Amino acid sequence: MKNTLYGIGLDIGVASVGWAVVGLNGTGEPVGLHRLGVRIFDKAEQPKTGESLAAPRRMARGMRRRLRRKALRRADVYALLERSGLSTREALAQMFEAGGLEDIYALRTRALDEPVGKAEFSRILLHLAQRRGFKSNRRTASDGEDGRLLAAVNENRRRMAQGGWRTVGEMLYRHEAFALHKRNKADDYLSTVGRDMVAEEASILFERQRAMGCSWAAPELQAEYLSILLRQRSFDEGPGGNSPYGGNQVEKMVGRCTFEPDEPRAAKAAYSFEYFSLLQKLNHIRLAENGETRPLTQPQRQQLLSLAHKTPDMSLARIRKELALPETVQFNGVRCRANETLEESEKKEKFACLPAYHKMRKALDGVVKGRISSLSISQRDAAATALSLYKNEDTLRAKLTEAGFQAPEIDALAGLTGFSKFGHLSLKACRKLIPHLEQGLTYDQACSAAGYDFKGHGAGERAFTLPAAAPEMEQITSPVVRRAVAQTIKVVNGIIREMDASPAWVRIELARELSKTFGERQEMDRSMRENAAKNERLMQELRDTFHLLSPTGQDLVKYRLWKEQDGVCAYSLQRLDVEQLFEPGYVDVDHIVPYSLSFDDRRSNKVLVLSSENRQKGNRLPLQYLQGKRREDFIVWTNSSVHDYRKRQNLLREKLSDDEAEGFRQRNLQDTQHMARFLYNYISDHLAFAQSEALGKKRVFAVSGAVTSHLRKRWGLSKVRADGDLHHALDAAVVACTTDGMIRRISGYYGHIEGEYFQDADGAGSQHARTKERFPAPWPRFRDELIVRLSEQPGEHLLDINPGFYCEYGTEHIRPVFVSRMPRRKVTGPGHKETIKGAAAADEGLLTVRKALTELKLD
Repeated sequence: MKNTLYGIGLDIGVASVGWAVVGLNGTGEPVGLHRLGVRIFDKAEQPKTGESLAAPRRMARGMRRRLRRKALRRADVYALLERSGLSTREALAQMFEAGGLEDIYALRTRALDEPVGKAEFSRILLHLAQRRGFKSNRRTASDGEDGRLLAAVNENRRRMAQGGWRTVGEMLYRHEAFALHKRNKADDYLSTVGRDMVAEEASILFERQRAMGCSWAAPELQAEYLSILLRQRSFDEGPGGNSPYGGNQVEKMVGRCTFEPDEPRAAKAAYSFEYFSLLQKLNHIRLAENGETRPLTQPQRQQLLSLAHKTPDMSLARIRKELALPETVQFNGVRCRANETLEESEKKEKFACLPAYHKMRKALDGVVKGRISSLSISQRDAAATALSLYKNEDTLRAKLTEAGFQAPEIDALAGLTGFSKFGHLSLKACRKLIPHLEQGLTYDQACSAAGYDFKGHGAGERAFTLPAAAPEMEQITSPVVRRAVAQTIKVVNGIIREMDASPAWVRIELARELSKTFGERQEMDRSMRENAAKNERLMQELRDTFHLLSPTGQDLVKYRLWKEQDGVCAYSLQRLDVEQLFEPGYVDVDHIVPYSLSFDDRRSNKVLVLSSENRQKGNRLPLQYLQGKRREDFIVWTNSSVHDYRKRQNLLREKLSDDEAEGFRQRNLQDTQHMARFLYNYISDHLAFAQSEALGKKRVFAVSGAVTSHLRKRWGLSKVRADGDLHHALDAAVVACTTDGMIRRISGYYGHIEGEYFQDADGAGSQHARTKERFPAPWPRFRDELIVRLSEQPGEHLLDINPGFYCEYGTEHIRPVFVSRMPRRKVTGPGHKETIKGAAAADEGLLTVRKALTELKLD
């Protein structure tokens, strides 16, 4: 197939990649199926918890490191004791073996008031080095285990102050709270004390022994001992010495700027990046009136910038109120009209404005009111960058001091949390773009004005296959996404090698959950299960109440909308006869914003109406169709009865400008989530495509899942997950056929069936021209061909179904759908469980296992 023109469709999920190879005609439109397949792989996370697969290994490695460091610290204390002449390891070992020793806490308390021997003091120093207290590596530890440990430390500080105890040892020895045990139990942090409290006790004991004539408790020995007792590697730093993993680990993970490759990316909390983001938001706000839209004026932008520096939250309703605007305010598809209350709109339309700036402002106001306004932009950026990079308090304080902050200001800033993420641009790039954004230019226009290519792609060399590793791959931090992308690259490269030719184009659909966290995916799964259960209950109602033997998906949609609308037609407001609900020609499910304009098939764009009303509405908006009192009644009903905010917006939309219609189409046709854009750019930048003038420059397309779902239903294709993995290949075939030409044909189809309405001569009403046009398919008998190709014997009947395609390419290469699985090339994981087992009676050949009482279960 060396000279075959073909396209690739990919359906990418968190644990699978469905793929389809379609043959193309001269204009790049699909005409037949070459290959179908599925790649299955394990999600790169723990199935039950969502934790990294490397977490158990990392925890075991961390435990080994802690044990090793503890042993080294103990060895260093022994060496110090020998060098100072206090005792030797052998002598101490003999003393421990002999037994009969005084309780260590009693000894620590007695050493405060009377001299002790060298061996006894050596015991104390060894004990303190092994029980040296808790010190968090984090700046703040308000939750989790660190939070509970710090809470216990603070409680013991209170106990010490209340009881007047001189040292931790004295408190543990004399306070009744520690009578039963002085060491922590599972989930019990009673005896946790701070490391500074232990160090203070060591210093007091040295001073008291020197005061009582023990010359061996010298200040030099004290200093050397405290250096061993208190040493701890910074949370930010990796291994010491010449290790390649040394240095600040967070700083090393920060990527390079998209436009300035020599510059690190800016912290999202940096003032320059926040201000840059705010300007982009303001420049995308549109004011709409009578179907026409315009951007904010320069004075209006300045007024909102001033407001943003006073409050961290802004809403479209607040913008309307601040600027006294009569027009509708729009941002990212959300609209705030003049008749909406401030309280109603603010609940749904807030977006953050300079959140980190306001955190720092409030913190510094506690020191000097209005201090942040006197800081330079460089100081604000430096403070936010330090808070994002450095988790160790000493390092953070040093960086804030370098930035010119005073001690009280550093104390206020050091307690701030939530500074961690980084943007895609450097501070240098942000500062170059800001002057152009301040003039009202959009991001792409500002990039061009600053001399940047706002796409930031396409400059590298393209190859026959995709590289397995490229600098862009470093952007992916999620193991789940990294594995899905890596497997997708393998699939694409495998297809290209098998076809022995470059593809004409690649179309990808990315599962929504791929960009979600484990918790968000769990919530999505829960919502889908609840929705499926609700649908099944409603289906059973349709069978039992309406005696529908095999209710369809459209029957279900009608029934759900009938319930949501309380049995009322959305346009005429007449009661709908439930007995006629499923009779042909009585009611229709109408797209509020016509599908030919919006490609929005969500329930928020659907209402149940009388068929006669649907025919008369045609391809207009409801408020364009309804006039006079009917229009007024409809607005009242919508505001009082429609609780879905997005649906209410659609119903009350008065006009759809060309810009708004294009925005609708782009949002609903193209996948704009970050990982879809990453794959789109990765394939565009690195893959060489077949040469064809008819195909244009754009060769990679990110298709929205909502569109492919709609097409799958209209083409009569069922997605049955219980049947195995073949549904991934089915989805990939649908993705491959969602071409620009198909979208144009579908748009024309809906334009026809939504109505060619015209006014009667007397203006009394409108008429609707019905057509008998069928929903367009990629090619004749597409559904039949796809079903055969998914069967176990796919070579049969293909010449009858699609003779034009298979007569040319033959059927001898046709094979069943190939489901491949990611191989496991090495054994990973622990060699055995962590359970400690011991021999029972030797003659019985049994093993004993120690378990906590709380883990025992009665049969």
